[in-house]
Amino acid sequence: MYDVAVVGLGATGTSLLSQLQDEIYNIRTAQPRIAVFNPPTSFAKGKAFGDADAIHKVNTPPGLMSVTATEPEVFGHWLYSTFNSREHWPSRLRYSDFIRQTYRDVKQAGILKIDEFHHSVISIRKQGASFSLCDDSGNSIFARNVVMCLGALSENAFPAFMGKPGFISHYTQFDQSSSEPLLIAGSGLTAVDAFRYAFGKSQVKIHLFSRSGYVPTCLTSSNRYTPVHLTWRNIMSATAKSEDMLNVFSRLLRKEFYLLREKGEFRPAMKLLREERQTEYFRMLLTRAENCDLPWQDVLVSTRPYMHKLWNAFTSEQKLRFMKMYGAVWAAWRHPVPQEVFGELIEASAHGRVRFHQALAAPKHTDSRFVLQTRSETISFRHFWDATGGRLDIGQTTQPLLQDLLRQSLIEGHPCGGINTDPLTFQCQVNNRKVNGLFNIGPLSKGSLFSTNAFWFNARCAETWAKQWVLEFCSANTEEES
Repeated sequence: MYDVAVVGLGATGTSLLSQLQDEIYNIRTAQPRIAVFNPPTSFAKGKAFGDADAIHKVNTPPGLMSVTATEPEVFGHWLYSTFNSREHWPSRLRYSDFIRQTYRDVKQAGILKIDEFHHSVISIRKQGASFSLCDDSGNSIFARNVVMCLGALSENAFPAFMGKPGFISHYTQFDQSSSEPLLIAGSGLTAVDAFRYAFGKSQVKIHLFSRSGYVPTCLTSSNRYTPVHLTWRNIMSATAKSEDMLNVFSRLLRKEFYLLREKGEFRPAMKLLREERQTEYFRMLLTRAENCDLPWQDVLVSTRPYMHKLWNAFTSEQKLRFMKMYGAVWAAWRHPVPQEVFGELIEASAHGRVRFHQALAAPKHTDSRFVLQTRSETISFRHFWDATGGRLDIGQTTQPLLQDLLRQSLIEGHPCGGINTDPLTFQCQVNNRKVNGLFNIGPLSKGSLFSTNAFWFNARCAETWAKQWVLEFCSANTEEES
């Protein structure tokens, strides 16, 4: 019988172990028994970071990439001590190396008694007050608590294209020798990674599209603008007498936007895009980013500490309305790319090697070509790369473990995507009832927690869970001893 089984040992799973270690060390209580499950190819590094190419970078500064609040600067210190590097935007592979070293340190410390299973869990069954877990190698264990840290596990956004010649869903499938133009679906961070890989490995012309037509934005050197209207204090005060928190949030956001009508970057940037002056769009944003003059970005970034609290206060209907009203804006303007990456977009755009489009409809596959209708033209390609990040629709999942959990009603889908979880305890919940002992932390809780595409947020969730669980663990041990 294990105290905790961690299913999935990527960045979030490793952070969970590190923070469990911190809490157990503080209390000096009995040594918990932990089982960890993950296939060997991604063990203690995960897919988000370990399955990247050397060219792919993180878009979060090292100061926000710590696995534990106990050592907030540890990743930056590790970079300098290991590589003599003070990079602002290190590669994902380097972060993967850091995760792997963190896990080695946790295991070597011996504060947690960890047993490794280098396999995928295919079944979790509720057995009274505990769970039985089976992996794809036939191993079977029991655990009182199960924490799933499985990553995104997204479904293909274009299932009809699977198996079609020229369809790409992973960077290793890109034909570097091809001279044919490339169509990339998406305009967010995953799509930018796809662009950078193709741009660095070949001379092909690259076209990116999205339904919204938004184009990547540039990360400012520092946040200088302080919001006047859209603040957490104003939101709380205004919603004290209102049932519709989304309307309050929208009103304050619009007031802030109106205040920035002259000096904000959003209006002039979108004007350049509408006039098809794409290269000027990139140059304008990069110049302003270098001068720390992106107040609209500063407004959206200011929501980082409290957005998940506001999301928790929204009703399900309000969450869906938010996604419809602001989802595309948030994806493009709240998740900008580093300046050096933006420089590559400028270079590619100036040489006519990259274009962004707004799609009027989903692409079609006709006569061995992928056809896209945009606002200005209809274009076709032999090569199509899905870089949307996929869909977190649990109802359509093909992942065996999630299918098994759905059949048992141990999990259910959230209307905004992913697994329905309690936002305070991270317990899976079905029909408004919590499943005792079964938890999920990470991107699969996106619909419930909003910010789970950011590692810093998942690490914070892991810290909260570790603190809660260790208190229960200590109480249980005290009762047993008495």
